Amino acid sequence: MKIFISADIEGITGIVHRDQIFPGEPNYAQGCRLMTEDINAAIEGALEVEPSAEFLVCDGHGTMRNILLETLNPAAQLVTGSAGRNNRLLCQSEGVDESHDMVFLNGYHSKAGTPNGLLCHTLLSLHVCNFRINGEIVGEAAINAAVCGSYGVPVALITGNSELESEAEATLPPGFTFCSTKTSIGFSAAICKTPIKSHADIRAAAKLAVTNFKQGKLSTLAYDGPVTMEVESYKREFADNACVVPGVEKTGERSFSATHNSAAECFMLIWRAMTYGMEETPWMLR
Repeated sequence: MKIFISADIEGITGIVHRDQIFPGEPNYAQGCRLMTEDINAAIEGALEVEPSAEFLVCDGHGTMRNILLETLNPAAQLVTGSAGRNNRLLCQSEGVDESHDMVFLNGYHSKAGTPNGLLCHTLLSLHVCNFRINGEIVGEAAINAAVCGSYGVPVALITGNSELESEAEATLPPGFTFCSTKTSIGFSAAICKTPIKSHADIRAAAKLAVTNFKQGKLSTLAYDGPVTMEVESYKREFADNACVVPGVEKTGERSFSATHNSAAECFMLIWRAMTYGMEETPWMLR
């Protein structure tokens, strides 16, 4: 059995503030440790059901060099390094392919604009107002579910902030297991479980997720016909710059889109356009 893990940081146990999630901030080392520990808990839970399982973990936050390789469970390999204009175009799902049986989305958060959403945003917090797939506003969970779904890989487990559960239920097909790591009470505040309690919950959820897969209960996010992804930005200049990428078209003063038969190929186009949208490549993507 092969399990792909796409990991973000905002939905990780104990994470509530930007000073835990960016290099150079005072509590960043703590954030990296907490992120790695949550991932290990999910791996441990899966291994209880399938001891021979293999894991590919994709670091999907910021610089994408946050997970501590030296303390990551040895059953896993790690995709690490920045997602730029010509590098890692699947971004948070880099490395997934048809050989994987299921995907875990670890440490995820709600989409931009979510009321009281803890550290909520969609992909590029300073630039993206809304992200649509075939006209539906979605967050990062659904975006990566669509990318993985194009390879036939279903979402088995989602761990993250409490308000993400209703978003996931509304935008993903049924069958996945959700595990809340904390109860959000605002953009930068939450009622947090202790790591001991949260890790026990994640292990139990991962066990259930793998069991559900073995029982045929998971569903893959797949689309009939072409997939259109549209980005609505906060600034006109972002949309103007994005449209230098062939296959990307401006759809409004601050929006642009791409269409492809494959959600993964469509996302690669739109992600490349987003990196061009920024007048200067930010330090975290270099």
